[in-house]
Amino acid sequence: MKKLLHTSIAGVLIGCAFPAFAASTVDLAVTGLIVPSACTPSLSASTVDVGRVSVKDLNQDTRTQLTPTTLQLGIDCESATLFAMQTTDNRADSGAHGEYGIGKTIPGERIGGYYMSLDKGVADGAAVTPITSFNNGATWGSLWPEDPWTTSFIVSIRDPGAARVPVPAKNTQMALSVLPFILPAKNVTITEDTPIDGSATIEVKYL
Repeated sequence: MKKLLHTSIAGVLIGCAFPAFAASTVDLAVTGLIVPSACTPSLSASTVDVGRVSVKDLNQDTRTQLTPTTLQLGIDCESATLFAMQTTDNRADSGAHGEYGIGKTIPGERIGGYYMSLDKGVADGAAVTPITSFNNGATWGSLWPEDPWTTSFIVSIRDPGAARVPVPAKNTQMALSVLPFILPAKNVTITEDTPIDGSATIEVKYL
C-alpha cells in the first residue's frame, strides 16, 4: 500500500513538471497575384552626364550642387493596371541616408551622390500625383516634388482630387528630377581623373 501511494505521488509530480503538448505541425501559405497585363518602365534618357568637373571648382567646405536634369519617366501597361515603383541603388556602397551613390575616390572616400524626385504626372490624359508607402502598400502618404524618392519606399499614383490610394492606369508619364552633388572638397582626395559612376534601377511592382 505504501509503495502504491509513493508511485501515485511521483506520477502527479511528473505530470505537473511538463506543460501541455503544443501542436506538432505548422502551416505555410504561398500567396501572390497573377495579373493579366504587364507594365514596362522607360526613361527619356538612360544617362545623366554631368560632364567634366574640375577640383578647383568644388566648394571647399560645402557640397557642390551640379546641374540638375529632368527626365520623363514612363510606365506603359497593356491595360489599366494598379502598379507601384521601387528603386534600387546599384552603387549603394557609396550612398548614404537616402542619397544614391556615385562611386568612391581611389583612397575609398565617397565622392558625392544624387537625389531623385517625382512631379507633374499624367495618366491616360488626366493629372495624377505621386503617393508613397513604407509598408508595401498597406497605407499611403503624399510624396511632394521636393521630397527625395529613396529606396526605402514604393511609389504609386493617385487622383489628386480623391483619397490617397493608387489608381489604375495604362499610360503614365512623370517628371523625374536627378540632382547630383559632390561632397566638400576637403573630404575628397582627387589626385587623378576619377569617374562619377552612379547607377539605379526602377522596378515596377503590381498591386
